[in-house]
Amino acid sequence: MKLGLSFRVTFYSHPDTDYLDVDVPVNVLMNVPINERQQWFLNQLKAGENIESTDLASHWNVAEKTAKRDIAYLTKQGIIEFIGPPKTWACYLKEQRDVI
Repeated sequence: MKLGLSFRVTFYSHPDTDYLDVDVPVNVLMNVPINERQQWFLNQLKAGENIESTDLASHWNVAEKTAKRDIAYLTKQGIIEFIGPPKTWACYLKEQRDVI
């Protein structure tokens, strides 16, 4: 059996990401850089909107893959979490989930 090549890709935030002038949730450490798209997504969640990667992609006119990477980054940083099965999941800010 012949195996193909594999490689790992690591995405880093852009050095020009300015995270000091955005409205970051209270429990987010200031050393976690958040770009404008991610902040918009967090603001929508904070407002109680049920938002998905397609909404993020269409609002910012980016590929859905980019939107999913933004959301994955927020999940990895522990800022948001998904609750429920994949087809009917709900996304919450960690600070909102702790209150509910």
